[in-house]
Amino acid sequence: MSKEKGFLDQVEAEVKLTPDHRKKIAQILSDNPNRFLDTRDFVSRALDVFLTWEKDPFNSMAKMSEMEPTMKQFQFMKIALNPEKLKEMHPDFPEKWGKEWEEFLIKNPIQMPQSEQSQKQHEARKSKEDFEKIQANIMDANNYLREIKFEGIVDDKLEQIHYDKWPLISTFYSRFFPAKIGVITLAEMMREQKSPIINFEEFRIKAYDIAEEIARKMIPFETEKGKKRSQKKSTGLPKPYDLDEVTGLQSIKEQRYKDRYFGKVTKSKESNEINLDGLLSTLGLVKVFSKNKDTTITLTENGKKFCLFENPVFGGKVDESLSKDESEFITTNCIPQRPVQHQIVKRVIKIVSETDFNKTPDMADDLDEVCRMAIQDMADSNKLGEYAEKIQRDVLDKSKEILKSNKIIDGKILDVKDDEKEVRNLKKMKKQTPVESIRIATMGRLAELGVVHWHINEGGRSEYTIEDKKLAESISK
Repeated sequence: MSKEKGFLDQVEAEVKLTPDHRKKIAQILSDNPNRFLDTRDFVSRALDVFLTWEKDPFNSMAKMSEMEPTMKQFQFMKIALNPEKLKEMHPDFPEKWGKEWEEFLIKNPIQMPQSEQSQKQHEARKSKEDFEKIQANIMDANNYLREIKFEGIVDDKLEQIHYDKWPLISTFYSRFFPAKIGVITLAEMMREQKSPIINFEEFRIKAYDIAEEIARKMIPFETEKGKKRSQKKSTGLPKPYDLDEVTGLQSIKEQRYKDRYFGKVTKSKESNEINLDGLLSTLGLVKVFSKNKDTTITLTENGKKFCLFENPVFGGKVDESLSKDESEFITTNCIPQRPVQHQIVKRVIKIVSETDFNKTPDMADDLDEVCRMAIQDMADSNKLGEYAEKIQRDVLDKSKEILKSNKIIDGKILDVKDDEKEVRNLKKMKKQTPVESIRIATMGRLAELGVVHWHINEGGRSEYTIEDKKLAESISK
């Protein structure tokens, strides 16, 4: 008799539930009458998830995502998972719930211990019209900057922390406009404090506050005008927060936003090196100094130049985020600092220039291939040093692996095409590749810069044309 057969004999065909388990299951069935058929359905699903976790843990999240989440479950996942992973698991949520989701959050705020930073951020929020104050002082702040030579500015008490020179612009940075908010806020703090060196955490709090105030102006305007996703300039800004108390979820959102756009000092797990992450450092606009718990920030010369360009939003407009001068500066001075990203942008512009929409069935596929080839060529060129292997593993190989898995799922979808529920569950299992993420972020930023025009056609597909030929040609050189 096999060992497995021996254990099988020990597994009872019917298992009695304890009174406590029966009571808890009854409560769940009562609270969610349309979620489970009966007790047997509940137990079967519970076993299915747990058995997957025991036998195939790498697919346990996919197994859980086969079932639509409750609002309470989704609320927890928004805290526990990064946004991209959550959207991958449940692409239709929370939009599917509509206003019911917003009402649930108001009635069920997550109370978590607030950090000192989140409390300070909430205090900053109570101060109104900080954006207008920056607008009023922007000339004086610029005059203050003009007198400073930032290449010589250092904080002697601390050590300079550098960007790790990752050759791509992270897909987390969906737009460039927050960088402008950052440098202008930093300039105003320098003017106010009469110092070119500013406390890093104070800067992050102030910059987030200004970004939120701008969002309060942009979002209502775009809603009133019925702006489409491709036309919105508020993308990349934080969603304004209006509750009296800061929830744990809001605190996490604020921290994540500030880390990504205004900067975060990190320690590499592989090399133990201390680095500076975030959009501002990626673009080479700031310098940061740190030691122990003390951190300060200042501008670079490029940060100063970028700050001194006039900006339409700080000039009073809400339908335009960057000026032509700012767009040209980013495309010719900042993007080239990230060599792989620069190659992607150059090739993307080339294919958009040559594309005939009447002949191209799916531009997204073509753009994905262009991005993939640009990354592969750079990885094979011996120009990336220590990052070549990481890009090959985390971007190219990972994309290939996911595409292979998605293709298998597509085959299964064809087999069950008449079963809408099963088709929906299978589609949820498909994942976005790193290359797709890079393409989506790249095209959104190029549209923001005015290099390409982004149009969403009647079929819901994105189409692109060159909007500023001169700017496009300056990148392609």
